[in-house]
This record gives sequence, C-alpha cells and structure tokens, in this order.
Amino acid sequence: MHKSLVLIALLASTALAQGDYHMDVYNNQGKKLRFYDYKGHRSCFCLKNTQTAKISNVDVGDAKLFSTNDCTGNFVQLGKGKTQSNAQWVNSFSFGDSGKASELADARCPAYSGWV
Repeated sequence: MHKSLVLIALLASTALAQGDYHMDVYNNQGKKLRFYDYKGHRSCFCLKNTQTAKISNVDVGDAKLFSTNDCTGNFVQLGKGKTQSNAQWVNSFSFGDSGKASELADARCPAYSGWV
C-alpha cells in the first residue's frame, strides 16, 4: 500500500511538472523546445539568443509574440493550435491566462537548449 501511494504521488508530481499550457519553438533544423505554464499564471520568455524558425501555440488561449526582449510593445496574437512560420523576428513571447501581467522567466535572456 505504501509503495502505491508513493507511485501515485510521483505520477501526480510529474503531471504537474508538465504544466497546463504548452508552446513549441522550432529551430532551422526542425528540432523542438517545449515551454510550459500553469493556469493562474502568465510567463514571458526571451528568445533573443535562441534560434526561432517557427513557434506553435499548442493549447494556449492567449499567446503573444513580440519583437522586444521583454514582452512589451506591439505584438502578434498567435491563436490556439496555430503556428507562426518565419519567426526569426520574435525576440520574446508570452502565454498563459488572459488578463494577467507577464512575468519574465529569466531577464538574462538565456540561449535555451534541450532541442528534441
């Protein structure tokens, strides 16, 4: 019984680590990075130092693409299930709950890795 509870807790924590919302960024070779966010939250990710050939809104109701590094200024809305090709101009994107202020994930603007 104890092992079953531990297994259930592990599975639940893994599901939570996946997040509620998903955005995919593809490089020129077609490899993908997946970004996650949670309901009740809205994140901003800087992509200035990451190659962006296209960006897909997997299942987010409110996703915005920006040419700035910090999700401010003019944006292009990316609908749920839609993909923005020729996304080299995108230097940041935000997604999550509509009406929430974006929280910049990392102000240092890292070069994301972990392409799959």
